Amino acid sequence: MELGCVVMACGQGKRFTAAGGDGDKLLADLAGMPLIVHTVASVPSDIYEVVLSVRSQWVGAAVGLASLSAAPVYHGAAYPPRSIALRGALAYGIDRWDGCLFLPGDQPLVSDASFRALADAFAADPTRAYRLSWQGTPGSPVLFPRSCFSALMALTGSEGGGEVLRRGNVPVSLVEARDAAELWDIDTPEDLDRAARYLVGE
Repeated sequence: MELGCVVMACGQGKRFTAAGGDGDKLLADLAGMPLIVHTVASVPSDIYEVVLSVRSQWVGAAVGLASLSAAPVYHGAAYPPRSIALRGALAYGIDRWDGCLFLPGDQPLVSDASFRALADAFAADPTRAYRLSWQGTPGSPVLFPRSCFSALMALTGSEGGGEVLRRGNVPVSLVEARDAAELWDIDTPEDLDRAARYLVGE
């Protein structure tokens, strides 16, 4: 069974800059490394073929300099609609993947154990979608089965994978995270500081 993981790294980061953040959020320092490097490095490459859906050459270069196993898929538009960013990256592995996990580029704290738990759940029943959750509240990342690929490739405009789930055509199971912090995303400088404190055990 082959699984892909698309790290979505095409957003504008408007909330980050509006809250006083400087520059590209995904390049912001988190415990000595760019945020996007933390996120990509968190994915176990022995289970998932990692694809970086990216608009910025600088973000792609940061991942490349870290010598991480992630294939970049660049998008020509300055800020491509979510559907285009998703479809372009999914197309990279659509012919060989049995399932595809979509991980936001600003969600750096998902544990190795949770990534593996999602893959194990999928292996037991590859007809379902699986969402990481905390105490029963669903979040990201989401692992989609091959049966959803055509619907994902038909998305338009600002639609994302959540639209496919809302249609109710695929059963969804929750996989509990090991810690609430795994579902944190980074929207503001304060979020970045909180994640940094978590990483050093404060």
